[in-house]
Amino acid sequence: MLFLTTLISFFSCLIQLLIHFYITTMVGCKIQVKKRTPEWIKNLLNSKFFESCDVHKEVRRNEKNMFCIDCNLCFCKHCVNSSVHCFHEWLQICKYVYHDVIRLQEIQKHLNCSAIQTYKINGEKAIHLNPRPQSKDSKTSKLKGSVVACEACGRHLQDLPNRFCSIACKVSIDADICKERKIVCSTQITKFDHLSSKESCYTNENESCISLTESSEVIQTWCSAALKPKKNLHKRKGIPWRAPLC
Repeated sequence: MLFLTTLISFFSCLIQLLIHFYITTMVGCKIQVKKRTPEWIKNLLNSKFFESCDVHKEVRRNEKNMFCIDCNLCFCKHCVNSSVHCFHEWLQICKYVYHDVIRLQEIQKHLNCSAIQTYKINGEKAIHLNPRPQSKDSKTSKLKGSVVACEACGRHLQDLPNRFCSIACKVSIDADICKERKIVCSTQITKFDHLSSKESCYTNENESCISLTESSEVIQTWCSAALKPKKNLHKRKGIPWRAPLC
């Protein structure tokens, strides 16, 4: 009897989990599963790069310009070949006008880098880790009120679609946005009335697509028949005529 009750409770919990998963996936509420904790982002932004590595002091070019996401620390390029970081995920930090930047292609695998100001370094796009210094020209032009500024620190931005000058500025505002999205998702889960209308819309769209493809096929056959060159029935140009006798 005890075994039956535990079995029933187990299956009821399993059904509840399946229902919850179905609701969150089908209603349109996107769950963003974080692969890693945000602690590595904080350490990435607070780390001091391009200092000499303590492990490889006697080796040339031993500056710490790598960051291991799994170990959550920075190291030099000679440490990559070690057994510790061999199969880990790591990022390479570069210098751009004496400031730490990272390639957009590498960081966008782990972090949403949209609306951050990008720069070209050797033909590749890169973004700043921390807020970049503001020049005197941008300060004077900011007083005129015709300059796009960063939403977090107020520094000058070059392109208008961008909203942030660095990853640190985006991370400082992204936390509030994530909280708001979670609240919106919890309220949207209770509504199921629009599912039937969505299904009907999908069927109508499929029918219209089929009709369009059929009509396009008819038009193509008609055009191909109309544009075909007519075959000449007479192979020769005309009946030959003899020259008149003088």
